Amino acid sequence: MLELGMDVEADLGIDSIKRVEILGVLSERFPSEVAVGPEQLGELRTLGQIVDFMTGAIGGNDTPPATPAVTAVTAAPEASAAPAPRPEPAAPKAGAIGRAQAALLELPSPDVLVDAYPQGAAALLVDDGGELVPLVAERLLAQGRAVRVLRLPSVARRIDGVEDHALSGWGPTELAERTEQTLEGPVALAVVFDTRRDTEWADGVRRLSHGLLVAKHLVEPLTRAASAGRAGFVTVTRLDGAFGLTGVAEDLVPAGGYGGLVKTLAVEAPELFCRAVDLAPGVADRTAAELLLAEVSDASAEPVQVGLDGRRRVALTLAERPTGLASEPGSATAAELGPDDLLVVTGGGRGITARCVADLARAHRPGLLLLGRTELGEEPDWAAGVTGTAELKAAAVDRLRAEGEKPTPRRVEQLYRAVVGEREVRETLAELKAAGSEAEYLAVDITDAAATAAALAPYAGRVTGLVHGAGVLADQLIANKRASEVERVFAPKLGGLRAVVEALPADRLRHVVLFSSVAGFFGNQGQSDYAMANEVLNAWASSFRRRHPAARVSSLNWGAWDSGMVSPQIKAVFQERGITLIPVETGTALFTGQFAAGRTEDTVTVLGPTTPLSVREPAGPAAAVVLERPAAALAGEPIVADHVIGGVPVLPAALALGWAVGAVERLSGGTVRQVRDFAVHKGVLFDEALPERLQLAATPAGDRASTEVVIRSVAADGTVRPHYAATVVLGNDPATELNHPTLAGLPAAGGGRDAGGFYADGTLFHGAALQGVRRVLAEDESRLVLECALPEPAAAAGAFAGSLYRPGTTDLLLQAGLVWMRLFRATASLPLSVARAELHRAPADGETFLAVVEPASVNGTSASLTVTAVGHGGRVLARLSGVSLVSTPQLAAKFARS
Repeated sequence: MLELGMDVEADLGIDSIKRVEILGVLSERFPSEVAVGPEQLGELRTLGQIVDFMTGAIGGNDTPPATPAVTAVTAAPEASAAPAPRPEPAAPKAGAIGRAQAALLELPSPDVLVDAYPQGAAALLVDDGGELVPLVAERLLAQGRAVRVLRLPSVARRIDGVEDHALSGWGPTELAERTEQTLEGPVALAVVFDTRRDTEWADGVRRLSHGLLVAKHLVEPLTRAASAGRAGFVTVTRLDGAFGLTGVAEDLVPAGGYGGLVKTLAVEAPELFCRAVDLAPGVADRTAAELLLAEVSDASAEPVQVGLDGRRRVALTLAERPTGLASEPGSATAAELGPDDLLVVTGGGRGITARCVADLARAHRPGLLLLGRTELGEEPDWAAGVTGTAELKAAAVDRLRAEGEKPTPRRVEQLYRAVVGEREVRETLAELKAAGSEAEYLAVDITDAAATAAALAPYAGRVTGLVHGAGVLADQLIANKRASEVERVFAPKLGGLRAVVEALPADRLRHVVLFSSVAGFFGNQGQSDYAMANEVLNAWASSFRRRHPAARVSSLNWGAWDSGMVSPQIKAVFQERGITLIPVETGTALFTGQFAAGRTEDTVTVLGPTTPLSVREPAGPAAAVVLERPAAALAGEPIVADHVIGGVPVLPAALALGWAVGAVERLSGGTVRQVRDFAVHKGVLFDEALPERLQLAATPAGDRASTEVVIRSVAADGTVRPHYAATVVLGNDPATELNHPTLAGLPAAGGGRDAGGFYADGTLFHGAALQGVRRVLAEDESRLVLECALPEPAAAAGAFAGSLYRPGTTDLLLQAGLVWMRLFRATASLPLSVARAELHRAPADGETFLAVVEPASVNGTSASLTVTAVGHGGRVLARLSGVSLVSTPQLAAKFARS
């Protein structure tokens, strides 16, 4: 077991590393008496385990490891000298090191995957006794799905029509037996509920740990089931619809850890549909059940974590400033840190936490009370005057032999670590005092609440802050997790935090900084329990901040540090995978920077490269799928309500095209750069004959880059009618585009004549939400140039848009074609097809651009046009080629009436 002064050394999940490189590292770092062979690497699945192995932690050694000795400051600064200003590290760019804030990103409503799960496979519901389980079971049964229920201890109720299994206690043996019983017959969906709000912290932590063990028993059966169709693992909480990050009651906070479990499972088992759903408590139960089932059947596997509050659907993302969370700008006014403060620092005697507080001491000189498990005693005579890793280990070998004991690698490491650990604590204390801070060390196990309270009692009245850096790793894939490992990881992170905070007067704490990890924020292979514990820290920080708004409260989600435990060979592996390590000097400056006045609003912060350490392998659909949306849900969207012909709202072709683009992007995880052969067969009318639902059938082509899409409607009586068809093509990220197309010779915006009359004289029929044609800049049959701008009407929170596609912009391009037909053919018309749509950049909301209409061919009363959206500097944003328009004189009166 590896105990960290800060949870960074083993934060990297790596699925394959060349054995020859690792053996080379091991041979350099161990003397001959403790050398290892290739057979000992077979069980190492993650880099965290390899680092554990390299420090002797694998094999049951719970002694804290040694870390590189610190460099003491040679002279203390003058007591009256002001701390030198610290340069603030730059904000992070792609792949760069810096900081970013947790924020909420609004999501489109989900496309429901028709027949998402194989027929005949059951759904397993883990019943927490909350109100949602019976409602979800009822709906699944109504769909013809077999339902099995695994009741948690103390849940006495039974649900009619389901196969019932009950747990009498929380023991792992009974859980394994009952879970095996529930799997006697195919199961394609497992839903773990933790929605009770009448709970206490300890019960919440126990249920969280239990949820991980449930996943342990289900991951392999569900993965096998995925070979026959979709198989899913879903967790359900009722915090705040935002993963607990707006600040919930402290006893509810442990449920915030499920996101770490599911995000890690998604990396370890990419074949599974994984989702952590957090529902706000204000959402009515029946509505919550419907929302949950829509998430379970979401056609897109991303995002893995979804929050629902009944008004919007959100995911967790990163931004320069926190938005929508507990740390709204200006909500904290914490005092500056200074010599009058006394900070308790857990895990601060050694490792990265020690490096961080040493830098803090040099900048602000607070008092520091370090807590750790290392006992400080007299150094053994065999180690006196011996320095260097090899020399100390050789001396340990000699001592063991002299005492008649076999010098096994484990025993050598125990002796070595005991000596080096004590040395490092003493060196840390000396460095802190040299930096101008009064520092003291208390040897205490913070997982023992009583001992922690007793140790802190003499200081509690003076403590003004807490830095919680203690942590333990026990890296292992979810399928191989043991209950004892989960308990050891949770104990210092969660139990230790509670023990320390309960031993201190909370209202006096002006500075609270927790060391979390990107392993929790993004999930990380092999670190499910660690990820879960760190996600709980994020929710706890949000909770504490809401309860103590005047305090500075930050949960720092660190990336991996470039510490002394990462050798050049391992570093090369990181570089091959594009993983940037945090240099110690940069990381400590980032830590100290969190105490600056401008950082008081930071609550959940990612530090280092703001990217995951291990990622889920994307898996687009290999076979045809069918998605559904209720047609009536679109009726109130402005882009539909203002697209009226002859008094009847009509689904805009641009919106149908947007559904094709957005759905393919969500299914594939790619970027649509082109659409070919878009055809309008029959419009969808929002009248008394409105169909019950709309379906999108997506069939991937053999090249996996293109997808054939057909959009059709399904009436209440089952009648199916085709409406639109297209071929949607994925392409490269637009950032890699070297020669972006441009269009020259265009007039400047702001000239010409006003175009508003087109919406009054029957040329165009569009209502206010779509009236974006502003001016006519050039009026020639060979090139009509219109100035356009439109606040984008985002239907279904963006479900009908793509990375580079906006339906409102596209509708303006089609409107430009209608204007051309009216000006140069004196007729009304509608688009029938678009041969090719090229997408380069989506204009910003309300951005002014030019719509350039050029005829490709004209045949009497029909025309094929090229319409190009052009932005600043003549840059092409999008181009529609082969826009087919046919004269329809009878529409003129309807356009005018609209």
